[in-house]
Amino acid sequence: MMWDDLSQYIIGLAMENSKRTGRNTKIVEIGVGRFQSISNRLQENENIEVIMTDINPSNENVVKDDIFNPSLSLYENTDILFSIRPPAEIQKAIMDLRDELNCTLIIKPLFNEDLNIELKKMKLKNHGRASFYIYDGEI
Repeated sequence: MMWDDLSQYIIGLAMENSKRTGRNTKIVEIGVGRFQSISNRLQENENIEVIMTDINPSNENVVKDDIFNPSLSLYENTDILFSIRPPAEIQKAIMDLRDELNCTLIIKPLFNEDLNIELKKMKLKNHGRASFYIYDGEI
């Protein structure tokens, strides 16, 4: 399944990061909504700390945060940001936060949807059945 492949890829990045840094990898999902299967799968790994955020949290496991005015303390030491199907109007704000944090960003847009991020060129990545964009600041 596509979501399993995306989860696998993120876990692989996290494991590389943990080996390199000697600490757990902090991953934040932005705009989690009700689809939490990827974050839930990431949380099964003891080397990964996961925070899920949304402007309208769907349950007590999701932290309320506005990407247009993010609580920077929440994102401190973030290694990987990711967002699944973020609306076009928030994509630039997600990239701005990524720039502030200097971390890896993964965006999985809707099928056949282009990114609304003009300032940076994210790389299209295919991993198994998952297609997504990644930016790590090295493009």
